[in-house]
Amino acid sequence: MMLTRGFRGIGSFCRGFGAMYPGVWVALAAIFVAALVVIIVLTAKKKHHGASDSTAEALKLRYIKGELTEEEYMKMKDVIGK
Repeated sequence: MMLTRGFRGIGSFCRGFGAMYPGVWVALAAIFVAALVVIIVLTAKKKHHGASDSTAEALKLRYIKGELTEEEYMKMKDVIGK
């Protein structure tokens, strides 16, 4: 009985965790927002990288068709970074 009185009941360790402490909700919200930002940034980088690949393929196709000289092809390839 003394254990129950000293710790205000067995359930007091878990009762209200999170709901009683707004700091916990703020921390969880901050973690959620940070994870969302990381996902958005990584997705945007993948999309941008894919656009660069299609540009390099189009440039290569123009060179193969003979629309560009080797010098023009090399200059444009340096510009797009591939």
